[in-house]
Amino acid sequence: MRRGAAQWWVAVMFMLALGASPAAAPEASAPQAAASAPAVANRPLRVAIGPIAPFVMPQTATPQGFSIDVWNEIARRQHLDFVWHPVLTNAELLGAVQQGDADVAIAAITMTPEREKRVDFSLGYFDSGLQILVRGQTDGSFSTMFHAVPWLALGQLLGIAVILVFVLANLVWLVERKQDRNLQKPWWRAIGEGIWITMLIIATGEHGDRAQAGLFKRILVPAMWLIGVVLIAQLTATVTSSQTVARLQSDIRGPADLPGKKIGTVPGTVAADYLAERGLPFQNITSPAEGLRMLMQGDIQAIVFDAPTLQYWAARTNNNQLMVVGPLFRPAKYGIALPNGSPLRKTINETLLTMYEDGTYENLYGKWFSQNK
Repeated sequence: MRRGAAQWWVAVMFMLALGASPAAAPEASAPQAAASAPAVANRPLRVAIGPIAPFVMPQTATPQGFSIDVWNEIARRQHLDFVWHPVLTNAELLGAVQQGDADVAIAAITMTPEREKRVDFSLGYFDSGLQILVRGQTDGSFSTMFHAVPWLALGQLLGIAVILVFVLANLVWLVERKQDRNLQKPWWRAIGEGIWITMLIIATGEHGDRAQAGLFKRILVPAMWLIGVVLIAQLTATVTSSQTVARLQSDIRGPADLPGKKIGTVPGTVAADYLAERGLPFQNITSPAEGLRMLMQGDIQAIVFDAPTLQYWAARTNNNQLMVVGPLFRPAKYGIALPNGSPLRKTINETLLTMYEDGTYENLYGKWFSQNK
């Protein structure tokens, strides 16, 4: 009996041990479940955005743009509470996510293998690539030629010429007033004669009394003529260069034509990396307004940047002054950036797929890009 009782007691203890194992399992998995919960459950999501038209429009009272509409739709469908976290440039978006200043970043963020090591990306929600923006071809009309003249530079040059002629006229008056009766009038009339003499010297390089001219006069007359030559040469160069610059872009038709050209792009972007990899020097562009000004004034001959942004700029410039040339190169996709391991990635991808399927994405795309085609 004692042996049977002992066997019975062992069996009971074995059954109790088996019963305790399942009960312990949920407790062991509790920390793991807690780790998979969103870290932002107790506060709104911080969504980083950077100005880059037409994805995030710059200088608007409330955020607007294609990427803004995409995120608003995702947040609406997922019932996500969020606040915008604007940054100064599009290049700062990944840093905001990586450093924990933002939970999501969206604008026009190109997905690359290097960037994937720093952050996680959603599914690509926009097909992009690089293109080239140049000045539009001139049509040879009077209106086009008139607008191509740098009137501001000519005005500044004219102002300098007026000041120089006035100063030189006073010098002529001081030197010649004792010998020339025309300069022995009241000062304001004598200066008028001095201006006339100055203009004649600039035009012909001569002034009377060659044989009896004093040393000071012999120095003054050639100096005045030389100043006139410099002014006329500068005027000619200014007008000629403006007409030449208007035609410089005619030989840029694609990326193969970029070597040897003056190129501009935004530092820290895929376009900048592309140019650096090929040893093509470029000037930094810090804003769209600066880039368009540099291109129109001839400081650069081409802008290499994301195709949709260049197409947006060109479509909103009057009189076809800008044009996008060449094929799309270095194709890429834009994605939504999140911290590595973010639990939001799966839900965002599911929502994007649903938006593709039900036509919502197509409607948003048409709102911002149909007019550019």
